Amino acid sequence: MSVTFNNSWRVAGDALTVSEQTRIRDLAFTTLRTAFDGFEVRFTDAAKAQRSIRIEDTPYSRTMNFGASGLTYPVSLVSSVRFDILANNVLTSVDCRRLDGCRAKTRQELVDGLGRGVGATAAHELGHQAGLGFSHDAQCDDCYDGRSSTSYAHFFGTKHWSDGEVETMRRVLDPRSN
Repeated sequence: MSVTFNNSWRVAGDALTVSEQTRIRDLAFTTLRTAFDGFEVRFTDAAKAQRSIRIEDTPYSRTMNFGASGLTYPVSLVSSVRFDILANNVLTSVDCRRLDGCRAKTRQELVDGLGRGVGATAAHELGHQAGLGFSHDAQCDDCYDGRSSTSYAHFFGTKHWSDGEVETMRRVLDPRSN
């Protein structure tokens, strides 16, 4: 599974530092590995793989602040995760306007939450890809297969798959061999 980042690395107009960008990437990959613990799903930042997730900003829109944070077309092996939408969602989830000066969370906590949110959204979108079908938008804020990426739990909680989706995952994914 290829996960590539091709985004602006901006949150509410503020540029992220190189170390913050690295932290977001690392936490996104850690979240993905945690989401698929026990299954033979491997993640790489190489551009080519059988399946891929592209972390990118919403194309053709300089004014869109909210909306779908992920997109996977039917029968596709490629998904898009919208970094700019998730950047707005992480701030909104704690009622803040910017990374600096937020009373609810430090800049580092917001950056970490964004990294986990990117990874959780990528895990969700992978479940929509052709032949997998284990992400059916559950009514569960702390589920990877939940329908929303706007909740506090999406960025700062401990996530899990809903029971029904775990059963589907067991049918469509190989178990990890030791």
